[in-house]
Amino acid sequence: MATRGHRGAGPTQGDELAGGSQAPAQQAQDQTGVPLPPPPPPVDYGALMQGLVHAMHSQAQTTAALQALVQVQAQAPAHEAGFGGVSMMERFRRMTPPFFKGESDPILAESWLREMEKIFRAIRCAKEERLTLATYMI
Repeated sequence: MATRGHRGAGPTQGDELAGGSQAPAQQAQDQTGVPLPPPPPPVDYGALMQGLVHAMHSQAQTTAALQALVQVQAQAPAHEAGFGGVSMMERFRRMTPPFFKGESDPILAESWLREMEKIFRAIRCAKEERLTLATYMI
């Protein structure tokens, strides 16, 4: 009875004759017949670091611009009272918007949404503020 190789056992004498001692890359090339691509070029760590520094600098500029924008927007509510000194929230509440009661009926939900959109148009509410006001009614 012939013996079989054991898992993890070294190559047998027949394996060595069949080319079992070749490097894995050469075996893959010989088996498929397609030449392997050349190895990648070496990494230029100087260029990599320059790229990282540039990205960090750009991020710092973006952060500074966003902070300036936030400061401008924080001062905007003081100038918001264009309708006789009344804030957007007050104008919205004066329209007696309906509360959304969480009904699962899509017709009721769509009706609520249409009513809210009608109010937003009437008070000339900016699209950016609509979510905040609608959330107030949920």
